[in-house]
Parts: sequence; structure tokens; C-alpha cells
Amino acid sequence: MSLLDNLNFSWKRRLPVVRQSQAAECGLACVGMIANYYGHEIDIVSLRRRFSTSLKGATLADVITVAQRLDLTARALRLEVEELSKLKCPCILHWDMNHFVVLKKADQNKITIHDPAKGIRVVPLKEISQSFTGVALELVPTSTFVAKKEKESISMLRLIGSVTGIKSAFAQILILSVSLEFFGILGPFFMQWVMDLVLVSADHSLLTLLGVGFIMISIFQNLISALRSWVTTWFSSLLSVQWTTNICRHLLKLPLSYFESRHVGDILSRFGSVGSIQDTLTSRFISTVLDGIMSLVTLVMLFIYNAKLAWLVIGLLVAYALIRFSSYRSLRQAREDQIISSAKTQSSLLETLRGIQAVKTNNKQNTRLSTYMNYLVDTTNKGVNIQKLNIGYGTLQGLISSVGRVALVWLAANQVMEGNFSAGMLTAFISFSDQFISRASGLINSVIDFRMLRLHGERLADIALSETEPETDSIVVPRKNDGHDSDIVIEGLRFRYAETEPWVIDGINLTIKSGESVAIIGPSGQGKTTLAKVILGLLHPQEGTICVGKHNIAQAGLQQHRERIGCVMQDDILFSGSIADNISFFAEEPDHEKIHRVAQMAQIHNDIMQMPMNYQSLVGDMGSFLSGGQIQRILLARALYRDPEILVLDEATSHLDVNNESLINSAIKTMNITRIIVAHRPETIRSADRIIVLNQGNIQEISDLK
Repeated sequence: MSLLDNLNFSWKRRLPVVRQSQAAECGLACVGMIANYYGHEIDIVSLRRRFSTSLKGATLADVITVAQRLDLTARALRLEVEELSKLKCPCILHWDMNHFVVLKKADQNKITIHDPAKGIRVVPLKEISQSFTGVALELVPTSTFVAKKEKESISMLRLIGSVTGIKSAFAQILILSVSLEFFGILGPFFMQWVMDLVLVSADHSLLTLLGVGFIMISIFQNLISALRSWVTTWFSSLLSVQWTTNICRHLLKLPLSYFESRHVGDILSRFGSVGSIQDTLTSRFISTVLDGIMSLVTLVMLFIYNAKLAWLVIGLLVAYALIRFSSYRSLRQAREDQIISSAKTQSSLLETLRGIQAVKTNNKQNTRLSTYMNYLVDTTNKGVNIQKLNIGYGTLQGLISSVGRVALVWLAANQVMEGNFSAGMLTAFISFSDQFISRASGLINSVIDFRMLRLHGERLADIALSETEPETDSIVVPRKNDGHDSDIVIEGLRFRYAETEPWVIDGINLTIKSGESVAIIGPSGQGKTTLAKVILGLLHPQEGTICVGKHNIAQAGLQQHRERIGCVMQDDILFSGSIADNISFFAEEPDHEKIHRVAQMAQIHNDIMQMPMNYQSLVGDMGSFLSGGQIQRILLARALYRDPEILVLDEATSHLDVNNESLINSAIKTMNITRIIVAHRPETIRSADRIIVLNQGNIQEISDLK
């Protein structure tokens, strides 16, 4: 992209790039780009809130539905590659059989697309024929379309959250910085006074006085500089710890669906934007303010010395500013591409490490390495692109600065020869001009950097502005109630993962008595695990209610609700630490007697006692040193350690032998708790009081085994 391409003097609308955050929301992002083009300014966060997307992807019909709800008329077309130039742009193209992109313009040999996953791309004809599926979607506004702004505002204070100590730290740094600037202004006068007063009169006493005075100034200047550096370091650490903690706290409050719809590497990359923003704020904010002030001060000094030369210095600064601001868009795009590519590289590596057993058993080490290397090379190329831009613009800036300074010295020297300047004044003027250029260019660079922060802010906003789970804890729910106070009553329950998907749970009505054991069975993929997650409050139904002890869990609060529940799900894991730590879930003051008791109930106590360090034995990475059956029994002990009123087990004994499972079922039956079991094994099913058959999201049969 050339320098002039960044300037927009036309009356045409600008097509923005809307990046997808989730793997399956490319269609949503494409519709958002076209809506923005026609004047409906909306970002991916607002789009996601209005239109829930399926984690399995979107069909063309789904994209049309979203477009229609944004008052855009959709026309689907089937065409050949040669006919792309006939489309009304911008429009949506179906790409690589599982992706959507926006076509900006089409030429005979190439097209320009806005890819929600990769950004702006120029695609040659050969690649078009390999990727374009032949399906396009033209979108134009309807008569009811209204241009409006619906973007989620990204406030830095909102992203930071509650942080203490900012005002006092800023005040200290500002005072110290102002002191440094005062000493910096005095510097040019030393050379001027030496040349104009000392050398002319050969006054040794005055030279000594000036030397001692400016040595003292230099000492104070360096001491204050060191103190400011220490205060800045302290403030940076303070902000980093508090802000990172705030973002992490918010992240952990997000619903399960947030984590299921994103790659771990992408979440870590977004979380890492905290550091980039914090570094810029702490290191640049005060200096930016001072650069602005000192630019005005030094500019005034330049005009005092010589107005004509001052205008030349201003001209050099204007040239620098034009280069910096015209390069902003291309640099921002390049940095965004590198950040996203780096996140994909990290996700690929994490995915390989998590699945290393499957990789080795299938001899796919080379395949996974090749995939990682492709991502790594792409990330490196994105970094090289940034360096190319920096080198190009830096060279141009350096050329203007060097030539400009030579011209400035040339003209200033002429002023000396004409008697308008003294030699000392020339030296001081050049020094002040260097300070002005340095300060003003620093101010421009800071403005660019702060604008660039929006890139990190938009990525961090995907975490900070995402809605957390509801925290309504106004109702105090007593535990260990008697009678029917802990009955689970489900009425009219309906749930689906997205508006475009069928109902996974469709109108379930069910009552589970307190202390009852219920087995939920049925074919795979019919909603058993989903129902368990809804009961746990991990998923939130679109319709219906779940009441425990006559209290709606949505109103009583999920935290209180989960305090009453113990669960073992299919994908539960152990954490790095000892077996005792995992059973007590790293309680601050673990009850070792209870740990032993629940371990015995879970039939894992004997196995633990045969280990070298008994309960202090380490489990390795996610339980890598334990068998599948041992992991399940430790997870069961962890659930029982909570003294739950309700126990939810989702295939929690699938790795156990029949004898151990029978002993566990017998031990749990002695406890006065409600059990909800999702299972396929006959031994597990027979341990229940009732069997509920779930199929196609509905209860088809209830069998009483008492």
C-alpha cells in the first residue's frame, strides 16, 4: 500500500474491516462491514449481543437473516470468477467452503477483499478460483434503513476498572518531570553565554561561575531523573498488578460459552493487551503532556530569536507530521495482522501440547509441526512487513530532518554573517530548534501511539466488555433443608446454542425430589449433558425456569446455587498440586479428616496410600501421572468434599470397574443428597431410583425402579 493510498479525498464511503473474535462469526462480521459502509456504525461486540451465532458456523440463510434484521435487502447469486466484476460492491463471497469475506472491488486479474479473519487482502486470479465457491450475496439498504451509531464505546477507564493510587503517582511524576524540563531549558544558554560573554572578554572568573553553576544543574537534573524513573517504575508496577487482576477477575466471571467459542491462544493474546496498554500509559502519558507544553515554550523562544527561521522549523515539523499520520492506517493494519497471526500461532502450539498423546499415537508430529511452522512463518512475515514500513517511513523522515537541519544551519549562519545573530545565538537557536523538533515529534509519536492503543483496546474489550454471569444474590437460600425444600422443579425449559440452531432442550417439565437419584439416559447428542449444564447454571435457558428449594436459581444467584452442588463432568480436570490439594480444591484451611473420608467413599483411598507421598503425591500436569479411573475417583472425592445437597455426575464412572462403581454407589446412597446421573452403563443406571429417557430434547419416558 503506497503512502498516497492512505489519503481519502473522494466522496466515496469507506469500507471498514470488522474482525471476527470467534471462529464461527465470519458471516456476522461481513454483514457488519457492509452495514458500516452504508452508515450503520456497529462493531462486532454489538453484533454479537444482538445476534447469537452458532459455534458450528453459519449458513448463507443465517447471514441473510442477520442482514434483513439490519434492514439490508439480500440477493443471493451463483456466478463464475470472471463475473465478479459485475457484482454490486461491497458484497459477500462464500470462501473456502467454510468462510465468508467481503468483496471490495474486482479487476480482471485480482480482487480486493476484507477478510474478517485476516484483514485486507489482494487476491490474484489463481487463488480466487481455488477459494471462491461461486456463491455471492449482494446487500443494499431497504427503505427503512437508518444510518446510526451503535458501536460499544471503549473507555480506557472502563477497561482499567478500579485502580487506586493513580492520581498521587501521576502528580509526583508530573512535578518531577516539570522540574527536569526547567533544567533542560537552561542548557542552551550555557553555550550562548560562554561564546558571547566568556570567550569575547576572556573572563576566567565568569567561566568558572558558569561551569560550577551548570555542573550543579546537571547533578540536580540527574538526581531528579533517577527519582522520576523510580516513581514511574513503582507506578507502572502498581497499575500492572491492579489492572491485570481486575481483567482476570472479569475474565473468570464470564460465562462458559465465552471460553467454548474462542481459542485459548486468542484469549491469552487479548489478555496480553493489558501489558501493551499499561506500558504506553505509564511511559508516555506524562511525557506527552510535557512535550506539548515544552513545544510551545521552545517555539516561543525560536520566534524571539528569529521569526523567519522559526517558520522553517515549523515547516519541517509539518512535513514530519504528514508522513506519520499518512502512515498510520498501513502501520495499524500491519500490527493488527501480526497480533492476530501471533495468537493463531500460540493457539496451534497450545492445541498440539494439549493433544500430544493423540499426536504421538497417530504419528502426526510432522503434520502438527508443519502447521505450527506455517503459522510461525506467517507471523514472522507480518513482523517483516512492519519493519519494512518502519524502515521506509523512518528513512523518509530522517532524510527530511537531515536536509532540513543543514538548511537551517545554512540560513542561521547567514544571519550571523549579516550581523543579525551572534555565534552564541546561532548555537542556542539550533539547540532550541532541536528541542522543538524533538518535543513536537515526540508529541506526534505519542498521539499516534495512543491512537494505536485503540487496536489493543478493541481486542481487550472482547474480554472487558463481555457480559459476565448474573450475580443476583439478594435471596438468602438456607442449606440442608428438610422435606421438599430442596426439590428440583423444572418447568417449560427450552435451550439452544444459537437462534439459527434447533432446540437442544425443547419444553422439559420435570420434578426431582430431594434425596432422589435420577438417571438421565438416551442416544448421544440428544441434550443430556446440556441439561446437566443448565441445571448447574453453566448454560442459561432461553425459556423456562429451574427452581431448587422453591427458589428460581436465576433470581437466587448462581454463586449460592453452585455452593449447594457437587459435580463431575466429562471434561473435568485436575490441577497442578498434590492429591489433597485437588480433593479440597486448594482450600486455604483444608480439613484433612474430611479429605480422607471422601477419598474412602470414592474408593481412591487405598490407591493413594500406595503412592510414595500418599495424599501429598503430585498429580502432574492435569493428572498425567494417574490412570483414567483414578482421576475420576479423585474428581468424585472433590465433589463430595463440598458436602453437596445435589450431586451431578456426567459419565463420572465410565472408567471404573464394576466392583468399584458398585462400592461408590453404595457409599453415596447412604448420604442424604439428590443425585442426577447422566450415564450409558447399565450398572450406573440401575443404581438410580428413576430413569428418564431424553430424546430430541424431550422426555420420552420415565421409569420408576423402586
